[in-house]
Amino acid sequence: MFSVIFDMDGTLLDTQRIGIPAWEYAGRQQGFKGMGKHVPELCGMNANGSNEFLRINYPAIDAVLFKKQVKEYINKYGVVKFKEGAKELLDFLKAKNVKIALATGTSRPSVEHHIKEVNSEHYFLAMVCGNEVQNGKPAPDVFLEAARQIGESPENCFVFEDSENGIKAAVQAGMKAIGIPDIAPFNDETKKMLFAEINTLDEAIAIFEKIL
Repeated sequence: MFSVIFDMDGTLLDTQRIGIPAWEYAGRQQGFKGMGKHVPELCGMNANGSNEFLRINYPAIDAVLFKKQVKEYINKYGVVKFKEGAKELLDFLKAKNVKIALATGTSRPSVEHHIKEVNSEHYFLAMVCGNEVQNGKPAPDVFLEAARQIGESPENCFVFEDSENGIKAAVQAGMKAIGIPDIAPFNDETKKMLFAEINTLDEAIAIFEKIL
């Protein structure tokens, strides 16, 4: 048997796209235009990673205020919903008694809010958040901790990810990465790391039916 670990933003939930206008908005408040272009490269990182990015590349930005305004924009304009095929895949895995975990760079308050919004708490045996591990993606910490919490060895875990950082983290953890691109396509180097690439989450049902 195998277990499955999902990234949240951009993979399981369609929440990544709102990050681009949110970063644009927060940047403009401090006199910086075009901040949204950085969102794809930061996908999967936890708060420490994005804070370090701001410190190095935008030292004049008040990072605390920036993050607060990003969150305010998302809370005001964002709509939390499943990505296409997500519920079908979750229901399939649950029916097959496959252990499911969530591993994300997002902080726990946001994770709990989003998961509650789509009424999906019952699917997950564990949820590991970005502020609960030492190193964010592309380090493997969050995936290894998720595997530990559900009692599964890394080599028996499939990871669903939309970002290059997340795929690198899954591979470094010794897990099999299934890629589902969201706001940016995968480059050739990233594609070579994948066990499979899909366009909608329910496409993975056929993959798992063959394994089962």
